[in-house]
Amino acid sequence: MENNNSKKIVKIELSQNHESTDPYKRRKKIIYFCFGFIGLFNNLGFVLIITSAQQFSSKLNDDKLIAFYPLALIIFDFFSRFINSKFCITISYFKRVLGLSIYFCFGYFLLSIILTIIDNKNDFNQKIAFILTLIPSIIMGTGQAFGEVTFLGYIRTFHENYVSGWSSGTGLAGIVGALLSIIFKLLNEKFNLKNLYLILSLVTALFFFAFYITFKVKKNIDYIYEIENDKSNGNNYNNKIELEIRESKYDKYDNTPNSASNNKRMTLKNFFIVFKYGKRYILNMFIVYFLEYTVCSGFCERSNYFKYIDSKNMFFEKAQYEIFLLFYQLGVFISRSSLFIFKYLNFVELLNIFQLINFIFWLIEATMGIISNQWFCFFTLFLLGLCGGGVYVGCFYFILNDNRIPPEYKELCLNICTIFIDLGVLLSSIICIIFDNYIQN
Repeated sequence: MENNNSKKIVKIELSQNHESTDPYKRRKKIIYFCFGFIGLFNNLGFVLIITSAQQFSSKLNDDKLIAFYPLALIIFDFFSRFINSKFCITISYFKRVLGLSIYFCFGYFLLSIILTIIDNKNDFNQKIAFILTLIPSIIMGTGQAFGEVTFLGYIRTFHENYVSGWSSGTGLAGIVGALLSIIFKLLNEKFNLKNLYLILSLVTALFFFAFYITFKVKKNIDYIYEIENDKSNGNNYNNKIELEIRESKYDKYDNTPNSASNNKRMTLKNFFIVFKYGKRYILNMFIVYFLEYTVCSGFCERSNYFKYIDSKNMFFEKAQYEIFLLFYQLGVFISRSSLFIFKYLNFVELLNIFQLINFIFWLIEATMGIISNQWFCFFTLFLLGLCGGGVYVGCFYFILNDNRIPPEYKELCLNICTIFIDLGVLLSSIICIIFDNYIQN
């Protein structure tokens, strides 16, 4: 009888947990908004580099350099995520986000200076200019990678549904980045993206402030809930010294029971433990990122569709690549903002099947040039983003909500998942470089 009762209690607790005894629901809107802005800013630099890659390479008079910018964005991401999972995963989220904010600020400011130098010196060595523009690309890529695993780990300490705020922001970053690149390309032929990057270096302060708001809300609510729980259990804290000890516990950054200090570090043993439970999510993310980035960074740019466009249509002629990416990013944003749908889609492999069909279609287009309808072209890219974003938000939600993965391994699982994302993007960049230089000339 005792065993049966204990099983019933466990089931009740799990269902209550899942349905949402969300202690932060009173501040739900502000938390969603802040996570949305954090996701937007965290990914914006990464997206801007990709959507501006064609402008960078045109400035350097070599269109074959385009594929090197996505490569620069992710080539050191593996080390960034590994460093986080090995050495930083137990450091407080407050300290990690503060360091990340300074890092982003430096990257944007450096890129603004480099572009100013290139613009003001017409005889500037092109090889040196190319290398210099790659440095901020590496900063944006490693910063985005470090921020992604840090914030996904931080969201783990809230209710799992808050991942939709983050994922919506990261999806919106794609649209904002593509639109900004289009606007700056159409309105100013003199490459004045440098002004945009200078402004973004200042906006970094708002990025940290958005995190700080969620941090303060969480700290205050956690403290109140612990007091209320203790009172309901008959514990009275009338002793002044005892109260001071309790309060000091919540004054040191995020040193709470769900803090980063409980996370497991990256070791070979822990890697295999995590991979055992999370391989389905990890491999699906690898596949979807390889397929969609190969299309966006290689096949899409090499498309022959625009030879059919009337030369009078200067809008498409000037910003064809960015418009392609805008439709792709629109699909990403919609799917990443649709957790309420994708969290019930247990068969995420279905999205990857659609992605593979899209990949094959664009491979044929890049080699043979068969598209003659712009809207069909836009639709396939929208579908590409829709499937990719659906796999992204779905897999991360399942990781956060999977009871088979012990809580102390959750953030490590998120780290390993994003490492495989980088491997997918890295492989796609290598394929694109080979395709551009040796297959499709």
